[in-house]
Amino acid sequence: MQIEKQERIRINVEDINRKNSENIYRFISRGEEAYNEQVVEIAENVKMQDKRIVLITGPSSAGKTTSSARICEELERLNLNSFVINMDDFFRDLDTVPLLPNGERDMEGIVALDTETIRKCLNDILTFGKTMLPQFDFKTHKRKLDWVECSLKNNEVVILEGIHALNPEISLGLDESKIYKVYVHCNTDFYYENKLFLQARELRLLRRIMRDERERHVPIEETLAVWKNVCEGEDKNIRPFKKNADYLLNSTLFYEPLLYKNELLDKFEKIKGNEKVNYFLEKFKVLSVVDKNLIPKLSVVREFIGN
Repeated sequence: MQIEKQERIRINVEDINRKNSENIYRFISRGEEAYNEQVVEIAENVKMQDKRIVLITGPSSAGKTTSSARICEELERLNLNSFVINMDDFFRDLDTVPLLPNGERDMEGIVALDTETIRKCLNDILTFGKTMLPQFDFKTHKRKLDWVECSLKNNEVVILEGIHALNPEISLGLDESKIYKVYVHCNTDFYYENKLFLQARELRLLRRIMRDERERHVPIEETLAVWKNVCEGEDKNIRPFKKNADYLLNSTLFYEPLLYKNELLDKFEKIKGNEKVNYFLEKFKVLSVVDKNLIPKLSVVREFIGN
């Protein structure tokens, strides 16, 4: 959906419970179609507008990684070869990142990135069709000595994904006519009995809880504890540049709260006492469930539930 047309979507829990009971396969399919239609539209816009670079950003657990890959696949279907570059490879060596007032390195701010090199690489791509890309070693927290060559042909597109992708410092001095900017977010609130039931930001929290526990072995309580700081970082470093997007991609799927109840209920029951856990347990009481085995393998929510 184009940025000037998008409004916050409102979904009634009563409706999704009913649709889930009537025909769960159709219910899931329609949710997937709503997301896929946006991916198709983005790819078609990139081709029609002759863009060479796609910048993708969004807040935590919005689905940036999957969305980047899906856009890449859709561009291939349109005969536009493409590949994804992760902005994390442009991190500065840890000992050169500025300090915060508390003495910690500012790893969430754009100062942690080598923006000059990012711009040079993007400009080389636009001007010469090739560049050399750095690689970052997260074990040593330093840039590797070996860089990787990146060459583009006339029908190829580079997708650069990262939390600072829409910050003006990234594209400063570049030919904006060749750049397409995408902001991935959850733009859907869920209502129950005409009252706000689950906010988009809370849906992302449930996503992050599952991914952190499965991929990073982070306990649920720890993810909950840092969430406030995560959101504050988003408000500072990501959301202010949402207005720069050419397209707002809503990654919310209609059935998600029902799926996450099925995935998290037993785990939450084991850590009762945490205020936020109890909050979600109360929400789960009115939700039906969706089994993850019914979810398509390429669904954006697979980024969080696995498989």
